[in-house]
Amino acid sequence: ATTVLGAINLLNTIGVNIPTEAVREGFEHVVELTGLMGRWQVLQENPKVVCDTGHNVGGWQYLNIQLEEELKRHKYLFMIVGMVNDKDIDGVLDLMPEKAFYFFTQASVQRAMPAEDFATKAIFHGLSGTICDSVQEAVEKALARAGQDDIIFIGGSTFVVADALPLFLKRDK
Repeated sequence: ATTVLGAINLLNTIGVNIPTEAVREGFEHVVELTGLMGRWQVLQENPKVVCDTGHNVGGWQYLNIQLEEELKRHKYLFMIVGMVNDKDIDGVLDLMPEKAFYFFTQASVQRAMPAEDFATKAIFHGLSGTICDSVQEAVEKALARAGQDDIIFIGGSTFVVADALPLFLKRDK
């Protein structure tokens, strides 16, 4: 967003007029216009399921604010999360909400941290939940447990989101 807004400002200084309404429309419909997926993408309603590819401390500072807002409108928060080995896992775990039930999982890539290892680290950050061997298993368990007024978040890794998206996109057909 910062890069896009910077480019628009630069274009405006050289005489290219991009209306504010066009910028607003672009940001509101970024997925449909660009095909970019996985950034606070709503996958279903009732229960609400969202995913986000945020996988570092900077991303989770934003996600934490979003999740706090969602908890004002939803009864329970269920988190389907996994990460890859080369990230600041402890830094991210520090930012994950304690008032949630977690489905610790791993993506289907070699770099994925094993779900058991991730869950062990999470316990030291006050997070609790269950271990799932795959993203699909985690999604199935979360959907079975969540009520209509709850929210399910999927993320922690771009790869976790990539494993989850086809599970929801094939439902739409």
